[in-house]
Amino acid sequence: MENKYEISSSLQSLLDHVEDQLDTRIHLQRKQDAPKKGLLLDQYSFQSGRNVIVFSNQQIGMLKDFVIAQNAIKLLLKGIAAKNSGYRVLSFDGKSATVGMEQIYLDVLKDEKTRHLDFWIKKKLMFYLYMLFHETLSELPWTLMANIVVSKLCPVMRNAQVYFLMKESMRDMHDLVSFKDFIPRRYFVMHNGMFYGRDLLLGEVMSEMKLNPMINIPEMKKFKNLNLMEMLTHRWQKNPWYQTKLVGDAMVNIIKELKVAQTCENPRAETYPTIYNFIEEITNRWIKLMQIEKYYFWDTSEHQQNAMKMQEEYEKEARMSIFGEI
Repeated sequence: MENKYEISSSLQSLLDHVEDQLDTRIHLQRKQDAPKKGLLLDQYSFQSGRNVIVFSNQQIGMLKDFVIAQNAIKLLLKGIAAKNSGYRVLSFDGKSATVGMEQIYLDVLKDEKTRHLDFWIKKKLMFYLYMLFHETLSELPWTLMANIVVSKLCPVMRNAQVYFLMKESMRDMHDLVSFKDFIPRRYFVMHNGMFYGRDLLLGEVMSEMKLNPMINIPEMKKFKNLNLMEMLTHRWQKNPWYQTKLVGDAMVNIIKELKVAQTCENPRAETYPTIYNFIEEITNRWIKLMQIEKYYFWDTSEHQQNAMKMQEEYEKEARMSIFGEI
């Protein structure tokens, strides 16, 4: 690849490896408004014919390299799946959006904190939560697996990776805190449970205790030394952060059944298809655990792109179906 940016030899080797595996070229771009996690514009998702990794100009040194590496691994796994005609993404249509939004509305009515919200807020909540879970489920398993692979292939980036993940964990686990009284607790717990599961598994696979949410997240620290009897008290059972821990623990356990850590111990060409399959399987298992199987379905990236363009129409269709009005 032609590169005009200063990068480490470790990152250069990784990019060369990805290009060799996919028979493609990777273009790096530095942008002022790029998100902290970078941006991957790949030919497999956007049919653009180019593979571009965008990173923020505020990131320098090994932190920059890690962000690029994480996106390079995502590109690699997408490309490997596409070569095998197996690359799929979570998508939706008017029917699945209606099913999901209707269940969310029923959950809003069941929750003691949200049932008394104004009707217009309840209507807004339905599609907001529906799309929030679509975004999270479409991204989180990819981030989880990409970080595991980066930690094995580029150990020199470990300090930058741990620093980035700790900051990211803090942001992710608190994104909904200011809204927790305006969304059903079930969705707050499920959403945060996914991030808890990601961080707990990364901490174990990377042998980095600092990534453990029971250490990294202030609200979680209080549960670290509780014994079983204390945990079963009414006081803790009603705590949304404790409920997040229970859901997150369950999410980690169903991932461990896949033996992800063992397979990713030495990532190489023969294991890349399996690692990609982990992404789909983790997504499926989390969706089943959360009992939202009918909310989304697997389809092509083209279908997802069209669905994103049609989301306003799907929201209107769902409201009309549920309420008889937009």
